[in-house]
Amino acid sequence: MKKFIEELKSGELIDSLFSVKYKRAVSDYANGWRFAFGVSDRTGEVEVSYWGGNDQKRVQDLHDSFKEDDVIRIQGIVGIWKDKKKIDINEGRGAVSRAEAFDPEDFLPKSGKDMNELEAQLLELVDGVGDEGLRALMCALFRDPEFMKGFRRAPAAMYLHHAWLGGLMEHSLSVAQIVREAGKMYSLDMDLLTVGALLHDIGKVREFEVTTNIKIGEEGMLRGHVVIGEEMVREKAKAVGLDAKTLMKLSHIILSHHGELENGAPKKPTFIEAILVHYADQMDAKASQFERIRKETTSEDFHVYDKNLGQVYLK
Repeated sequence: MKKFIEELKSGELIDSLFSVKYKRAVSDYANGWRFAFGVSDRTGEVEVSYWGGNDQKRVQDLHDSFKEDDVIRIQGIVGIWKDKKKIDINEGRGAVSRAEAFDPEDFLPKSGKDMNELEAQLLELVDGVGDEGLRALMCALFRDPEFMKGFRRAPAAMYLHHAWLGGLMEHSLSVAQIVREAGKMYSLDMDLLTVGALLHDIGKVREFEVTTNIKIGEEGMLRGHVVIGEEMVREKAKAVGLDAKTLMKLSHIILSHHGELENGAPKKPTFIEAILVHYADQMDAKASQFERIRKETTSEDFHVYDKNLGQVYLK
């Protein structure tokens, strides 16, 4: 019977299946040779430490017997390290081996929201776009069943925020809702703002690969979702006849949504719609991270330290 990571309790023996997220090299320690690797399922991620004896070759062979994305059976003991769950496997008292039969649905985290409801909200925004060229662009994408199949499934990240199936649609819709609310206070192009928000991360449809894990693909590694997304939008916009000035401004929103050049933005935001999309993107991503940490932390203390966010208040 599958035991999920969110169900693990410190001190219990575990015998269950997990997907391999990453592996670290074999190294020596006081009693022999060891290695660590990360595993995941649809409820979270945990690091596993294998503590071997003095036979380095035996430990190395075990290390080499499985790879990233493999589903493996782990027999070990659950512990806590720095307020996070861990699993320890001690040679002779635990084991790790490849699994041949498993349910793929056990290993991919999914959005906790109703995807049909999210899609309905997104399409309502699409239908509400007044500019004919921008509405034609949005319909060419979001009314295309093949594109929507990938968009509904895509994650928004590997780790930090919305790192689950459906995460991209959830995040994109949140960003659009945030900018539309903020936009009421300013004189701006609400159609351009809405479309820019919904399309700012569209390149993530191609950036990530989904197997039993979420990981960056070759194109994502070499080009990144900002460049990929701008290219996707530009090609589709030209096909539907979007005017050049509007396309240029939409491209800028996508290219500048990371805000600063050192954060991967080819351009910094230079007009109000672009700056609102940038900050809404940051706001939703950060809020999602805080929410995830608060849900996953097992500590009874009122705070926990996160390497990306620093101190996080839990109460």
